[in-house]
Amino acid sequence: MFGYIRPLECELKVREQAEYRGVYCGLCKSIGRRYGQLERLTLSYDCTFLALTLFAIGGDATFVPGNCGPRVYRGKRPIAQASPALDYAADVNVLLAWHKAADDTADEKSAKAAFARLALHRAYQKAARANVKLDKEIRESMNTLHALETAKTASIDELSNAFGKLLSAVILNAPTLPESERKAAQWMYYNLGKWVYLIDAWDDREKDEKSGSYNPFLLTDMTKEQATFLLNITLNEAKKAYDLLTQQAPRGVMDNIMELGLLHAQERVLAGQEGCAAGSPAPQDDKGDKA
Repeated sequence: MFGYIRPLECELKVREQAEYRGVYCGLCKSIGRRYGQLERLTLSYDCTFLALTLFAIGGDATFVPGNCGPRVYRGKRPIAQASPALDYAADVNVLLAWHKAADDTADEKSAKAAFARLALHRAYQKAARANVKLDKEIRESMNTLHALETAKTASIDELSNAFGKLLSAVILNAPTLPESERKAAQWMYYNLGKWVYLIDAWDDREKDEKSGSYNPFLLTDMTKEQATFLLNITLNEAKKAYDLLTQQAPRGVMDNIMELGLLHAQERVLAGQEGCAAGSPAPQDDKGDKA
């Protein structure tokens, strides 16, 4: 959906890199199998992270040799096998993509977003029927965000809280999440949601200023130091909750994302470099191809 929750790939070990790419590709195949080929274009790093979280807690990821149809020339590589965790992540991927397109259509009158919303409508209906409670909670959070933004509220905490509730709903509705992990997982995803909203809003300041769009950082005239303080607080809370999770699988990829990847994305955005927006390129292999 946004693309900020991803590993710092240059710090991944070879096995960890293969695992991450395997889950990324497995999620792509799951989206295609459940919804169709067009919907695979919505594949996001954020939902790959959701699948990784569920695999880490459940310890039930299995990988089989496979290839990507368009890139069959590269030969086979380990790809995560179909599973309830991947199927749920695929559903969430479609739900978030459709709701974001609907929100962009309403806020920015974007023709591209309107087309995406229309193109994803059938897939969205299927995902919503399979996840009625989650779809309702996502819709409520998006409606709250839209109302706050329309009112041009100056409370950054209210806005980030709404998106935090959205991401916490995503993990709490996962059918494979054990009861014993719910509290830590909820707090982790709640703070990740707050962090994602804050980093995306800071990343969009220049674009929003030119277009005259609402942005809480512009409205409050917040300094970079103040924004960094808020980002660090939410990121540290997410890390504290992450450390409380009981992980059944090797945690190298998850550790990389939580300790290095998120901080790297934050430093890039705060430094004024191009952020990790939705639709970012897929993980790279040694020759620079997409995974």
